[in-house]
Amino acid sequence: MQSGKQKRAAIMAQRKLKRDQAAAARIPPPQPRPKGAVTVDATQLAPYNSYGWPDFVIRGYYVDLAFTCRDCGAHQVWTAEQQQWWYETAKGYVYSSAVRCLGCRQQRRRALAGLARQ
Repeated sequence: MQSGKQKRAAIMAQRKLKRDQAAAARIPPPQPRPKGAVTVDATQLAPYNSYGWPDFVIRGYYVDLAFTCRDCGAHQVWTAEQQQWWYETAKGYVYSSAVRCLGCRQQRRRALAGLARQ
């Protein structure tokens, strides 16, 4: 016969086991990477309160993404290394992506700081 404390400990252990199994099932194993891709460390991502996983987490690696600058219209590439830094080190929002080139970002920062020369 178990005491209430022992029953509670058994129930909590069973719940923890189920949570761990569910967490392991949510993240699929990484697929073979193309050349130049960088592996995702999902434990380093900022919390994002979503029911789904971003594409790069499902893939298991970052790939270079092409984009057009919102301000000047220049065609740019957001490299896998830059994405890794943004998502894992800077803890950026996982559903965000690059929209401005480096020059336009710097110019925008200066303008927002009130230091832009016109």
